[in-house]
Amino acid sequence: MFRFLAVERLAPLFVPRETAMVVVRQFAIEAKQDAAKFIEAEHMLLTLAANEESDACTLLNESGLTYRQIVCALRDERRRSLGFAGVEPLDEKQTEATELERSLTLGTSAKVALKRAMVASRDGRPHRPRIQGTDLLIGILQAELGTVPRTLAIAGVDRAVLIARARKPMRETRC
Repeated sequence: MFRFLAVERLAPLFVPRETAMVVVRQFAIEAKQDAAKFIEAEHMLLTLAANEESDACTLLNESGLTYRQIVCALRDERRRSLGFAGVEPLDEKQTEATELERSLTLGTSAKVALKRAMVASRDGRPHRPRIQGTDLLIGILQAELGTVPRTLAIAGVDRAVLIARARKPMRETRC
């Protein structure tokens, strides 16, 4: 379903529509700042944490995760993973950002997170056909393996508790 889906074509999947395109573009910006070749779940998580007016950001902040803390935990996760493999991490000055003009596609973790988010958007709410920020957060957090679960473990966050909180209806849910 998402095999060749361009990032710009994701916006109609989200609500509210007026902010969806900004959020979807931010996925690519986060990935490019990370010098990534694909948009992955961690870039989506960073985008949700950066959108201070969203319910997803509120949940993350209440769990002790700000945008800055996620960036630091991701950096620590990368350092630990490379160290485990016997590789010295590059100095940040040595890594170059991905070309800002180049269009990025979704990586595997982002595709799986979106599929889970679509399921979460229908969970007990058949009248909600579009993904909301908390649905995407659930989709990202449900990963058992990968960068995001390792990062959250480093940050000391209980994913199960955060998922349960994201499933509870909040005030007007925003992306």
